[in-house]
Amino acid sequence: MANTEIEWRDIAGFEGQYEVSNTGLVKFLKGKKERIMKPKRKKIFKRDGSVELGYEELILNNKGVQYSKLVHRLVAMAFIENHDNKPEVNHIDEDKGNNSVENLEWGTRVERSAKAQSQAILSIDEFGTVEKNYSSMNEGGRDGYTRSSISYVLSGKRKKYKDLEWYKINNNVYSLLTGKY
Repeated sequence: MANTEIEWRDIAGFEGQYEVSNTGLVKFLKGKKERIMKPKRKKIFKRDGSVELGYEELILNNKGVQYSKLVHRLVAMAFIENHDNKPEVNHIDEDKGNNSVENLEWGTRVERSAKAQSQAILSIDEFGTVEKNYSSMNEGGRDGYTRSSISYVLSGKRKKYKDLEWYKINNNVYSLLTGKY
């Protein structure tokens, strides 16, 4: 987000009290001077013992009533039109801490799942050699790998699947590696 000018907008339902920026900051307007609020991120403990950070969350007050709000939703509601009335806000880079407007989009769970499954991937063996490139998890499935097991490695829930490490790669990089355009 280098060289992006910060733009502030009122948060709907909290006008004159709180504003959200296109960069994912939220500020409190009441009191002696404005201040940037520090969001909390819940820790999600996974079955394998690893810890993942959840979405950034803030508590906003309105007339003595507290409301829990997710920062990425505040940014999307203030800056992104939702013409199709889609219910979810997705992080394009899947980083729950990157709440910049350029990294957010309105969508559905089905769209997010389809997008993730169409992502190019590659597998690497224990010696660091690329075993194979796949245009998607579905293609890996045709070679005898299960999509869910590949997905567990890609999301960090498992380290390896069938003694292979798995990585998402940019679809353009996949095209360069394979010559398939």
